[in-house]
Amino acid sequence: MAFLLDNDVFFAALYEGHVGHCEARKWLDKIKPDGWAIAIETQLAAMRLLMNPTILGRAVLKGETAFMVVHTELAGPDPGEVLFAQNRPDLALFERATGHRQIMDFWLVQIARDHGYTLMTRDHALNRTWPDYTGLVI
Repeated sequence: MAFLLDNDVFFAALYEGHVGHCEARKWLDKIKPDGWAIAIETQLAAMRLLMNPTILGRAVLKGETAFMVVHTELAGPDPGEVLFAQNRPDLALFERATGHRQIMDFWLVQIARDHGYTLMTRDHALNRTWPDYTGLVI
């Protein structure tokens, strides 16, 4: 089975200061041989968070370094892919959205579904909404 990582899992695996770092890091290292990916949107979100002084404080990274952190995680003996959308947003998914914060989550569900991946998240509500397309990393 191949896994698409939501940014809450990917960033937690990258950033040691994240509350979910140990679990996400252990899980990601375990599943890498099975196949894993992030969406291009997740790559950019992770870079944005690595450059955010509210999150990283004085340890904030510059753009080139944030890019290299993500690039390094994607490289290695079991490299991750970067997936792009194959289709425009699917109304059958988005008609279930009830709030603006769900839009990117539902978009990642669509990308995972369209590529045959399972979207892995720390978001219990997303997992309850889309149990056929998502899994939890706790």
